[in-house]
Amino acid sequence: MAVRDEVRDAQRALAILDAAHRRAVARLDQALARRSDVLAEADRQVAAAQGGVETAIADMARQVSADLTATVLGLDVAEVRRLAKSCPTATTNTNGRAR
Repeated sequence: MAVRDEVRDAQRALAILDAAHRRAVARLDQALARRSDVLAEADRQVAAAQGGVETAIADMARQVSADLTATVLGLDVAEVRRLAKSCPTATTNTNGRAR
């Protein structure tokens, strides 16, 4: 009977350890999902900010010239011209602020 008790104890211990492992894996999966959501939102914010910069460059180029914009901002003239052609026009007030 002593062997049976040892087997039962070992089975119980194994079941406890297995349950702890499953909980740990579930917590890891949840953390990875949260991280993925946070990174996706940060990527969206970065893309929106990048679009704002590109639109501002394009607006400047349309209003003062691609050459002057490239010189002032330290950019390549070809890149400024590309942005001026491809970016939508932002409407601005006379004080330079977007409406």
